[in-house]
Amino acid sequence: MNLEEEIKKFFKGEVVNDNNTLKKYSRDASLFEVRPKLVVYPKDKSDLENLVKFISKNKSEDNTLSLTMRAAGSDMSGGSLNESIIADVTKHINYIGEIDDEESITTEPGVFYRDFERKTLEKGFILPCFPASKNLSALGGMISNNCAGERTLRYGKMENFILE
Repeated sequence: MNLEEEIKKFFKGEVVNDNNTLKKYSRDASLFEVRPKLVVYPKDKSDLENLVKFISKNKSEDNTLSLTMRAAGSDMSGGSLNESIIADVTKHINYIGEIDDEESITTEPGVFYRDFERKTLEKGFILPCFPASKNLSALGGMISNNCAGERTLRYGKMENFILE
């Protein structure tokens, strides 16, 4: 099975396997280096759903087939690395909504915290659990790691600020 060609049949976003891209995505902020087979940039939620279905369907033929979501790659545990497929959500899945009457905001996982903070500060709000790497981090990674930071003891971790 040619993994790249099979995924391109249903995937609207980009599917990349050039040496420079694979090298870039073989690292995050950790000490680890793990080279993926492919990097994909999903256009939307349906791209991700179809990718998960594809992997589930084909896992029995290739037990190394897996998917790792990646936002900014600022994690220091190697959590955004894998030897199969990396899906980077920062390129296309990065919508930031408006702050509503209930003082909440809807975003997508590829939004960088620095852009989110700029938007919330316009209204006098801040997400207090930001990590020290806030200028590098994206919300998807912050949520998946239940991030914490200098204000966490007072306000709590990321899980305290997520509605759904």
